[in-house]
Amino acid sequence: MDKVRLSTGMTTFPMPAAVISVGIGDEANLITLAYVGKVCLNPPIIAISIQPKRHSYKLIEEHGEFGINYPNIDQLRDMDYCGTRSGRDVNKWKELNLTKENASIIQVPLVKEFPWNMECKVIQRTELGSHVCYFGEVLAVHSDENLVKNNNIDPDKISTFAYISGYYVSLEKGAIGRHGFSFGDSK
Repeated sequence: MDKVRLSTGMTTFPMPAAVISVGIGDEANLITLAYVGKVCLNPPIIAISIQPKRHSYKLIEEHGEFGINYPNIDQLRDMDYCGTRSGRDVNKWKELNLTKENASIIQVPLVKEFPWNMECKVIQRTELGSHVCYFGEVLAVHSDENLVKNNNIDPDKISTFAYISGYYVSLEKGAIGRHGFSFGDSK
C-alpha cells in the first residue's frame, strides 16, 4: 500500500487528553491538554506542554505545580469545555459545577469529580518553540477506589478516551493483552 506524506505537525498516535489544574485559591484554572506524557519511571516524571499565550501559563510559572485530572468518557464535554474557553474570561470550575479538591501535597486543587488525579511539582522547564514543556515529578496519584484492583487501575473498568488529530477516540473497556504476553510466543 502506498503511503501519503502528512504535515509534520500532525500527531499520528493517540495521546491522553487531560485537564490540567494550575494556580491556587480563586485564581485556580483548568486547561485541557493532549501534550501530556510519562517520560521517566524513577523518579516518576510527566511532561506537559503549554503555549505561553495561554492564561494557565502564567499560573504554572508562578506556582511551579500542576494537577493532572483524567475524566471518564461521561465527562468528555467538561474536558472539551476546559480546552475551548479561556480562564481569563470564564471561571470553568463554576460554569461546570466542578469541585476544587485539596491535594495531599501540592497547593493546586484537583478536580474532585474526575476519577483519576496526579499531583506534580515542576522540576524543569524547557522552551521548545510554540510551547514550553514542564517536567513534573509525580508526588501523589489518586483514583476512585471502584476503579482499582490489586492496587492498580483495573483495565476492565476503564471508560475513557484519547485524542488524535483533532478527534476524541473512545478507548474500549477491557484489557486486550498484558505487557509481556508475547514472551511465550514461539515466533
